[in-house]
Amino acid sequence: MTGRDRRSGADTRARIQRVARQLFTEKGYEATSTRDLTEALGLTRSSLYYHFRNKEEILASLVEERRRDLDELIAWVREQPPGPDLARRTALRWLAGTTPEHLATMRLAHANQPVMRRITGHGTDVVGGFDELIDLLAGEHADPQGRILLRMTFDTVRAALLAAPAGVDPADVLAAARRASLALGAAVADPPPDADQSR
Repeated sequence: MTGRDRRSGADTRARIQRVARQLFTEKGYEATSTRDLTEALGLTRSSLYYHFRNKEEILASLVEERRRDLDELIAWVREQPPGPDLARRTALRWLAGTTPEHLATMRLAHANQPVMRRITGHGTDVVGGFDELIDLLAGEHADPQGRILLRMTFDTVRAALLAAPAGVDPADVLAAARRASLALGAAVADPPPDADQSR
């Protein structure tokens, strides 16, 4: 296979993912048929199956993209010197890499829990993948509250997406998530109050 063939194959695969994400969002995952996909793409069924065996594999590939982003973020964290601002910088880096397409995939995942449970059984789960990241950032001696706050710091996109009304601009969702991450990052950096002070 030549370099041009590989590029052409990668371009076709990316186009399938893009069109499938749009159809899954507009019509619903279950209501979108293979015929819908091939007609929207102008491909034969065999051409579609050359790249993806079925709809579920297309959806899995969309989730896998974000898991690869998370793996790259974890590798980046491992290369950073420890410091009080590392969690904040890591959260902002994660948010900076979040696109409107990622938001659409998150909506799909939330709306299709049964198929997502099957998909995430193959190691593509992004939420579960945060365990390693939290372990890295929290260290061995982090208190339970600190770990919970760290997890919340990286969960702001999902929280903002679920809280947003239908049709809201993705830029507003991401801006709200960024503000929440900064606030939670500041809480992570603050030491917990003494037991006497909390009474």
